[in-house]
Amino acid sequence: MKMNVKTNVNRLPFSRMALRPMISTLLRQKYAMSMLVLQIALTLAVISNGLFIVSQRLEILQRASGIDEPHTFVLSSSGFTENFNPQTSMQTDLAELRQMPNIINAVATYSFPYSGSSDWDELQTVAGSDQNTVPAASYKLDEHGIEALGLSLIAGENFSPSEVLWQTESNKTFPSVVIITSSVARNLFNTSNWSSVVGKTIFINSAHNAVIKGIVDQLQAPWDPVGQIENSIIYPRVITRNSARYLIRTKPTMLQTTIADVERYLAMSNQQRMIRKVQRIETIKKQVYGPDIAAITILLVVITALTIIAAMGIAGVASFNVLKRHKQIGIRRALGANKMDILSHFFAENIIQTSCGIFIGCILAVGLNVFLVAQYALPKLPIGYILMAVFCLYVLGILATLKPALKAMNVSPAQATRNQ
Repeated sequence: MKMNVKTNVNRLPFSRMALRPMISTLLRQKYAMSMLVLQIALTLAVISNGLFIVSQRLEILQRASGIDEPHTFVLSSSGFTENFNPQTSMQTDLAELRQMPNIINAVATYSFPYSGSSDWDELQTVAGSDQNTVPAASYKLDEHGIEALGLSLIAGENFSPSEVLWQTESNKTFPSVVIITSSVARNLFNTSNWSSVVGKTIFINSAHNAVIKGIVDQLQAPWDPVGQIENSIIYPRVITRNSARYLIRTKPTMLQTTIADVERYLAMSNQQRMIRKVQRIETIKKQVYGPDIAAITILLVVITALTIIAAMGIAGVASFNVLKRHKQIGIRRALGANKMDILSHFFAENIIQTSCGIFIGCILAVGLNVFLVAQYALPKLPIGYILMAVFCLYVLGILATLKPALKAMNVSPAQATRNQ
């Protein structure tokens, strides 16, 4: 019984491989070996960092803004006559828009997610310039803003009409109540008990104070200069000026029809202004994230191209070795090597070459990430992306070697020796 086990072990293809002669043979092919190893190393470095950057960009594209993007659009109303009254025009427009059957609600606002326009305020729980502050993008909305944007009020109450301040740009009166996002509440009070936050006083820019009347689950900032895009604060204010911007939320499937109706109505209802910049929120989002989409596309093309080139290089070297060693393969078959021995030999060569490239590639991948972190403030590369690239390259190497190895495996000993 013991003799049978020993015999079976000796018949395993990898147990009869002479690794030292195999490595010596590869080292004699210095140019081909060096080029292939370098190619694999560069491919690993680019794939690991490229996939990480792509995942980061995709997270940005897929993150929720907190508003009802698919059913919302914006437009601008610009007065151009001396008798144009901005506040009267805005109040009349909004009253009529809110009565339209396909519109859920409408609000006048110069800021919304992806608009790129907003002030940032410093919030704190204790008065004083030496206190810790939380930055937040400021929104100015009336009592219809929560519903118009499609926000989720998770604690407290919405603004009442009497709390909304209609102001010109020169009016500096500050509201007494505010609504904040859950992210701001968490950062200010270090709690997830939203009800306990409602009613507390916060200090704004060390000059004003206001009571928290409500908390919305999420409202993304219009832009993100400080890495705090989830931090927003809503004031019950409407700023009147000659150019107004309306954000309109429609019922599902009614967006396109409503855009045409609203544009036509507003153009005819007041001849002292013009309607322009009618855009869907989804269209604005695509424009804002255009560079991210372009970066993802370019990186995926580069990764795909490098992967194909690496596969072609591995397959080319393997095919050349099979052609060059045709007689040697035949002699080995004549001396008793079976087909699996030949197949395993070429797979082993590929694994050795790939391992050398992966070792160098891991160093290059870390070095490239250190450069990207220093120059572009990217996060550090998680080891999972390197391991993913390593696994892909091993699989790629085996698949690229498979066809040449199968060809070598089927070499006839008699024909190989006769043709030489």
